[in-house]
Amino acid sequence: MNQKKQSLKLIGLFLLYTFSITWLCWSIIIIGNRYFNVLWYGEPLSWIIYIIGGLGPAISSYIYRQFNEEFDKRSFVKFVFGKKINLRIWLIFGLYFIWRFFMILFAFEIKRPISILSLLINLPLIIPLGGLEELGWRGILQPKLEKVFNYLPSVLIVGVIWGIWHLPLWLMKGTVQSGFPFVLYLLSGMILTFSSTTLYKYTKNIFLCVLSHAWFNDCIGLALYTGNNGALQLNLNWKVSVVFTIELISSLILGIAYNRTKSIKINNKIGLS
Repeated sequence: MNQKKQSLKLIGLFLLYTFSITWLCWSIIIIGNRYFNVLWYGEPLSWIIYIIGGLGPAISSYIYRQFNEEFDKRSFVKFVFGKKINLRIWLIFGLYFIWRFFMILFAFEIKRPISILSLLINLPLIIPLGGLEELGWRGILQPKLEKVFNYLPSVLIVGVIWGIWHLPLWLMKGTVQSGFPFVLYLLSGMILTFSSTTLYKYTKNIFLCVLSHAWFNDCIGLALYTGNNGALQLNLNWKVSVVFTIELISSLILGIAYNRTKSIKINNKIGLS
């Protein structure tokens, strides 16, 4: 079996694990809501099932690694934290962190000190509610897809898969996702996919991608609730469009530049050998 077919087979297994875990858990909640008037969003038991479902990509990444010889099974921690985080890597992550903060202040115009403080307080809680997805998306799926397709198609495919994976959440009343149309959510997810992929390429650290994803969810959650006096609604305006457009273009340029530089280095090594 050639490398592309092997990669596609492994991608299929990872997606099978991920969707099975997540959609099974979230289907239990949907069935409970619709037919038994139980497991409503926000209830303790519902949260447990919801979180287990949300951990589908993370759980699948661990299972995937255990049954594939290409990975070093001695260190899942090394897989998560990658190489040592130096000052340059912290700077890259810091710029991303500040950019999200700017998005809240400028685009969504949320400036109350208590709201900003809640972002930092809630961040650790948001990590299992979205951040840990990155173990699967950036840790497994994106690198595998890039062995089959080029950089740009692989990012688009991950973005679409990410959006489809979230679909059951529109059938649960009260979820953040139910606050705006699926197409808009898919578009924002595509932008997040580009920026997260670029962040991973320049840092080689899944944990920072976990933090950045959680920070994004934290900020958007604040914009959905606090920004609209508790209403589950996203206040879109021209500033929001500008901020996300800049992020998309910047991530795309940086991602293409990274891959081009990497290709040149590989070609030079081949030429020297």
